[in-house]
Amino acid sequence: MGSSLNFSGEFFFRNLYTITKDAILRYPEMSFVGVVTRIKNVVGANPTKSQLFVLFLVLCNINGSSSAEEDTFRFYNSSRLGEILEKGELRVAGDSASEPFYVVNAKEGYPGFDYELGKAYADFLGVKYRFVPYQEFSEFADAIKNEEADIALSGISSNLERSKKVRFSKAYLIATPAALVRKSALPPPPEGNIITTQNFKSILDLADVSGVTFAVRSFSNRHEYLLKKFKNSRIFTYGDTLSAWEAVKSGTANCLVADSFYIKGLLLKDKSIASNFRPLLELVQREDISAAFPRGDLVFIRNFEFFLEELGRSGTLRELEDKYFNKSNWVPIERP
Repeated sequence: MGSSLNFSGEFFFRNLYTITKDAILRYPEMSFVGVVTRIKNVVGANPTKSQLFVLFLVLCNINGSSSAEEDTFRFYNSSRLGEILEKGELRVAGDSASEPFYVVNAKEGYPGFDYELGKAYADFLGVKYRFVPYQEFSEFADAIKNEEADIALSGISSNLERSKKVRFSKAYLIATPAALVRKSALPPPPEGNIITTQNFKSILDLADVSGVTFAVRSFSNRHEYLLKKFKNSRIFTYGDTLSAWEAVKSGTANCLVADSFYIKGLLLKDKSIASNFRPLLELVQREDISAAFPRGDLVFIRNFEFFLEELGRSGTLRELEDKYFNKSNWVPIERP
């Protein structure tokens, strides 16, 4: 699978304001943009590269202190990031069946949202990208702990329980519990009206509708949400969201509950779904989609978050979201 994003290691460091990646890695607590601004204020608008690097160290309070420098190197050397740079490879865990975060039988240039994000981060680090397939969050966490994978990117929703096993980055997407409800389960419009007077935009709009039965992935954030908000409703649980969706299509339940991005992906992949089902996508509870990292590895996480901040600042992250969740060009061509 090919990726349309192409970032070199120095993609974000413009012209004369280049500071080596090693400097960023060694001093992750510093804001790169803030440091560059302070440097420019000291030496003028066009500092040389050597001036930038020397002043960067000064502004990071190095001041020639050998003990501080030793502590910094020790902090960096304990990070998984150092191992990745030495080996020249970033191993990213994910579920290859979780479309469109990863796309099976992908068209050229459409390998999936998280595939492109992981590949772009590897390019930023200047290392090779390797995808490591797993299906469950517990498998992602174990793979990271056992050093079989370095990070996990797979549309993962962060929560307190999961944070006991991995360290989460800042969110790179914001989802919500959403629903895909069979239209026949909704109340008919009042007699004489062509269009119903009641709007169904979020899953909470189903609270007063009788006869709705839910299918959801067990032990997920959406499962917990249903248990809180729909205590008296019938809830069928499944090992994965695809099985929950199959149950709805077969008539076991009449409403799929999943994160909003999963439902958007279904609708883009099969536009005929909209004829029999109504999507309820309005925000009811924020769910952070984040990357999973080794616990306690602040250097690694801060480096990735700097990368994310630059993707957000440049508009690249928004373009990637639009590519996979608002357009259907990624949908694989069915072969006879």
